[in-house]
Amino acid sequence: MGKKLDDQKGITLLEVLLSIVLLVIVLTSFAGFYTISNVCEKNEDKISTTQTAQQIVNIIELELTRDILSTSTECPSLPCTLNEDKLAGLLDRSFDNTQKILVSFNNGEVGLIRVEVSVEDRSNPDSSSRTFTYIRR
Repeated sequence: MGKKLDDQKGITLLEVLLSIVLLVIVLTSFAGFYTISNVCEKNEDKISTTQTAQQIVNIIELELTRDILSTSTECPSLPCTLNEDKLAGLLDRSFDNTQKILVSFNNGEVGLIRVEVSVEDRSNPDSSSRTFTYIRR
């Protein structure tokens, strides 16, 4: 018929160590994938806030003049800070509600207005970006 297996007592220490080593190798590779995907997600959020801040700076540089700023009811004198709703009214545009936007206008060097644009992702407060520019006209 076949052999009797009565003389086997269990697995050896070498077999246990080999299985633990193989398990550690497999789990380490999965942990690496998880870490990489987590870093990529954080980078996407950071890139998104940076792009939004740069777009707002470009809009301000192209469309906003000293006259528009000084005659507006949102920012009648410097320094002033506008949130996304007030900035949207000033520039006659709408902005994405997934990000918190603050724009600060301050006196800069002679004849310039210093503009600071801060963008923060509402779902991930760790992801934020700040950009500066000047209005010359």
